[in-house]
Amino acid sequence: MPDAVIEKAAADIPLTRPARDVLERASAEATRREEAEPTPADVLRAVLDNGGHLTDETLSAMNVDRPGVLAYLPPNGPAPALPLRQLLVNANREAQVLGHHQVDSIHLLLALLYSDSRATSAALQQAGLTLYDLRRRLQTGAPPDAPLAARPGRPSALDRSLRRRPLPSLRGVVGISPVFLGLLAALVVSGAILWYDVLPQLGPFVVLVFVIAGWVASVCVHEFGHALVAYLGGDRSVAASGYLTLDPLRYTNVVLSVVVPVVFLLLGGIALPGGAVYIDRGALRSKTWDSAVSAAGPAGTLLCGVVAALPFLVPGHLLWITQTNLLFFEALSVLAYVQVFAFILNLVPVPGLDGFGIIRPWLPYSVQASANQFGFFGIFIVFALLWYVAPV
Repeated sequence: MPDAVIEKAAADIPLTRPARDVLERASAEATRREEAEPTPADVLRAVLDNGGHLTDETLSAMNVDRPGVLAYLPPNGPAPALPLRQLLVNANREAQVLGHHQVDSIHLLLALLYSDSRATSAALQQAGLTLYDLRRRLQTGAPPDAPLAARPGRPSALDRSLRRRPLPSLRGVVGISPVFLGLLAALVVSGAILWYDVLPQLGPFVVLVFVIAGWVASVCVHEFGHALVAYLGGDRSVAASGYLTLDPLRYTNVVLSVVVPVVFLLLGGIALPGGAVYIDRGALRSKTWDSAVSAAGPAGTLLCGVVAALPFLVPGHLLWITQTNLLFFEALSVLAYVQVFAFILNLVPVPGLDGFGIIRPWLPYSVQASANQFGFFGIFIVFALLWYVAPV
């Protein structure tokens, strides 16, 4: 029950682990008294007892007498003097004023100094702790009695740690589509047929199904890598577009994303990747995140290649190969090969490929603009070179 109370009160307020621990302890105390939610006094007791690293360090540096604070607290009344939701709203407001992206136990302590939480603010002030002193200590690391000129020129380590923007939660965002599960089913079934040599007369066709299913599934993983890092980097649109469900039918252009790579694979055994997900680059936090988004796709392809090649990397793997399952290992080796080929090819710094996307954010805007005009043809130019130029 305490978790439900906290989730309801903090529905749209991001909490750090120490803040959640404090609220869980306070809610457990309220539950023990058979009350619906904790009082500010419960929260203050939990903060002083288990406030987390930042709060403990700050209170110790300010020489706050914790038993003395508790001694000033009046006994709990029949109902909370301040709703838990309002207390968290005050704490979130304090976090925003300080430029912090999450509510920590230290922000709960700041909110307990607000005048609308009379019992806790009075107890803390009688113990010598004021809202101004606590804010100043958190931001500058200076003791309460230090002159203004003694303030350091940059925020304290405590303040800087809370200024780091947290990664968004993936709960309810990432999923697995039925289409991707169908691809995995086709891969497993065709692999089993090859392993047990159930349909020897259809061996080449089953190999084709196995390789294509594995290749399309790896393309889904490749594009999922782009979308996942983009979401963590600030582009929330990829979730609304369905890119985090591994569904190839949700891609911007299914023909370029899936059909063209499969056709290239069938024509010349060339695992040529295609463009798929649309990324709002302007929503990303930095150039580093922009580069990471481009690098995440090849990383997914490499992961698929390692998984496919894993049986061949195990010592003594030749003992596994028999006349019955020989075709399975041949098909698996082809699938591993095309993954590694696609990984290397995709890192070529040509517009339209991820290798260029990794370096693109660091190039002059004029170069980026010119590359965007020809990016669509980059893949086809590479394919032409691979097809017609023997040395390449």
